[in-house]
Amino acid sequence: MNAIFKLVLIAFTLAALSATLVAEDKDVGYIRSIPMADPDNQLYPVNFQRINGKNPLTTHQYTVDAGEATIQVSLVFEAQWAPKLRPIQDDIFSQEFKMTVEKGKTYIISGEVNPDASKEEMDAGTFWKPHIEESTKG
Repeated sequence: MNAIFKLVLIAFTLAALSATLVAEDKDVGYIRSIPMADPDNQLYPVNFQRINGKNPLTTHQYTVDAGEATIQVSLVFEAQWAPKLRPIQDDIFSQEFKMTVEKGKTYIISGEVNPDASKEEMDAGTFWKPHIEESTKG
């Protein structure tokens, strides 16, 4: 990861940690998108479309009840990050997945892109998948 990406990720992690400490007694966890693209690792930001069947408000971090969560995200992608994927730059690709949210933990969600995807994978939208990283422990 480049230095700027690491600094931004550290800042978001510290913000998430402070929010976690405030809400430590509640049975919730937190999810957020990576703040900026990390093309070296093929990770890109996502927009949250639905969280447990509800349309989320636009914010940098979402509070989610602990337990199983159903998340729908769409990829925020610019073809300059992977030139071979330029033909699909203006399309919207969404995926839904389930994850277990633990009390007091923060999860960073991104889209992991296959820059060598075939035309069929691009057409089907299967050139990427959600990527989840645990950011902090409660």
